[in-house]
Amino acid sequence: MRETTNDPIEFCPAAACAAAIVRLETFADQVARLLGEARGRLAEVEAVSAAGAMAQLLAAIRDVRVRDDAERERAKDLEAKAVRCLGDARLFDARFCGLLSHTKLGRRLVRPALTIEQLEARLS
Repeated sequence: MRETTNDPIEFCPAAACAAAIVRLETFADQVARLLGEARGRLAEVEAVSAAGAMAQLLAAIRDVRVRDDAERERAKDLEAKAVRCLGDARLFDARFCGLLSHTKLGRRLVRPALTIEQLEARLS
């Protein structure tokens, strides 16, 4: 006994491929929306560890490269929060980072980083 179908997707390979593409595009749109929400959340929260601050700095680098005005603003927020966290922990050397990034942000937000001698004295 042969089954017949009225569904053109099951009958035509081209239609089946097109349907798969539509499903993948829908999935990609959902993933892009979720990524945008996660990036927004990352810009809203405060880092409490060097790892969190570094994650914010990496996200800021990504947002700057996209060259979108909204993402550029988010990059500034991310960078400020990360620099503040690292500065409070005295893990941020504004002079050195300024040489790398050519920005003045770090000079405004943080205290100078500890020297190696000061770090060793704290640890002993």
